[in-house]
Amino acid sequence: MLKRFLLAAVLIVLLTGAATATLALNKITGIAEEVFPKLNQINAPKGVVEAVYSGGPQTFLILGSDRRVGAKDAFDRNNPPHSDTILLVRFDPDHEQTSVLSIPRDLLVNITAAGGQSYPKEKINAAYTIGNRLGGTRGGMVLAAETIEHEVFPGLQLNGIVDVSFQGFIKVVDTLGCAYVNVDHRYFNQNVGSPETDYTNIDLQPGYQKLCYQDALDYVRYRHTDSDLVRVARQQDFLRNLREQVSAGNEIGQIDTVAKAVGHAISSTFHASASELIELAKLIAFSQGKPLRQVPFRTSDLNYQVAGVSYVTTTPELERATLNDFLHGHARPNVPPTSSPAQGRGHRGATPSLAHVPGLYPSPAGGGEAARAAAARLPFALLYPTLQTGPSEAQTVRTYALKDLEGKQHRAYVAVWRQSAVGGYYDLEGTDWLNPPLFAHARVQSIGGRSYRLVDDGSHIHVIGWRSVGALYWLTNTLLEELSNAQMVALAQSARAVH
Repeated sequence: MLKRFLLAAVLIVLLTGAATATLALNKITGIAEEVFPKLNQINAPKGVVEAVYSGGPQTFLILGSDRRVGAKDAFDRNNPPHSDTILLVRFDPDHEQTSVLSIPRDLLVNITAAGGQSYPKEKINAAYTIGNRLGGTRGGMVLAAETIEHEVFPGLQLNGIVDVSFQGFIKVVDTLGCAYVNVDHRYFNQNVGSPETDYTNIDLQPGYQKLCYQDALDYVRYRHTDSDLVRVARQQDFLRNLREQVSAGNEIGQIDTVAKAVGHAISSTFHASASELIELAKLIAFSQGKPLRQVPFRTSDLNYQVAGVSYVTTTPELERATLNDFLHGHARPNVPPTSSPAQGRGHRGATPSLAHVPGLYPSPAGGGEAARAAAARLPFALLYPTLQTGPSEAQTVRTYALKDLEGKQHRAYVAVWRQSAVGGYYDLEGTDWLNPPLFAHARVQSIGGRSYRLVDDGSHIHVIGWRSVGALYWLTNTLLEELSNAQMVALAQSARAVH
C-alpha cells in the first residue's frame, strides 16, 4: 500500500509573491478559487484553528495522507486513510526564518474523539484514521489537530491545516518542474516477494540530481533501512531543496496550471478569498529567501514496546522544550575559526591546524583507486578530503552527467561516506555547474581566507560549498546533522586534488 507525506507548506503558496503584485484582483480571486476550491474547504471547530493574519508568525499543520477517494480499486477507495507525515511549519517574520518540525507518526498518545470515544495508547497517526472513519476527511484533519494541541503540545495555536494526498504531491512536483535533490547514498530495492524485499521498488544513485514523478515519491517515503526520524529528516531535506529552486516569478506563466494542481492535491481550512491568498503569499514571499530551520522532536525512547508493538515516546518536559524551540528558537551556526586552506591543486595531506578537530582522522592518501579512476573521467579537479570522521566508512566515488535548469549538460561527481548504521551518510560533491539551486539563498562567509557558501539548518551547517578553478564543490552533512560545524569546516578545508 502506497504511503505518503507532506509538502503543502510549499504548495499552499509557491504561486504567489510576485504574482500578487502583477495580477489584477479578479485574477487573484480566480487563483484563490483554484488553490482552495470550496469542495475541499474544511471548517474546523472553534478553538482548533485561529485564522488570523496580523503580519506576525503563522503556524500550519501539514498532514500527508494516503486518501484515495478516486481510486479505481474498491479496497483503496474504502480503506481508511492514514497520515504518513505530520508536519508543523512556522513562517516567522520576527525571526526571519521558517521552522519545520515533524512529529513522529509512531508517537505514543491517548486519542479522544469529539463524541467522547477514547482510544488509549495509540500511535499518533491513528488520530487521522479514527477521525476519518468517524467524520471523513474533515474528521481526520480535526482529530489529528486536536490530538496534537491537547496531547503533544498544549498551548500550541494553529493558523491553518492542510491535508495533501500522494497523488496530488506527484502532480504538483511534476507541474513545478521536479526537484533537484542531494541524494545522500544508494537507494535500491527490487521487490521479489521475499520478506526482506517486501517494500516499494526504488533505484536511485547518490548525487545531486533532478527527481520527478515516482522517483520523488519513492525517495521521500523510503523507510526500508531507516528509522522514523531519518525518514522525517529526508522529507524535510526534500522540502528545503524544492523551496530553493522555486521562484514565484517563474511560475506566473503557468500559474493557472499550478493553482489547479495544488487545488486538486489538498484539503484545507483556507477559504477562497483574494485577501487570504495575498496574506499567505506575503508570508511565503518573505520567507523564501530566509533560512529553513529543521527543529528536532525530542524523544525519550525510539523503540518502546507495548504488546509487541514499537512506539516512540517522549515526556512533558521534552515536549515543552521542543515546542519552545519551534516557536522561539532562532540559533545561527557558530562557525569555528580555522587557518587558511593550503593552496594548490596538487597539495596532499591535511594541515596540522585541521587535524586537531575532535573526531577527525587522516583518510587514505589520495582517496584510493576509486577516486583516482573517477578523477580521470572529469574535466575539472576531483577534490577528496584528507580527513574523515572516526566512525565513517568510504562507500563510493561516482561520476555522472547533470543537466541544469536550461537542459545544458554538466559533469559531476560524488564521494559518499557512511557515518552511522541508520541513515547517516555525508557526501563531498563537485560539478562544473556553478550556480545550482542548492545555493540560491546560501549566505557567504569568509573562513580561513576562502569564501564559502553556507546552507544553514538552525544552528547546524547543513551544506558548505566553495568554488575553485572553474568548478563548484560542496560537503553535505548527514540527514540527522551528525557532523559538528567544526568537522564540516575542517573536512571542506582538507579537500585536495586527486592525481
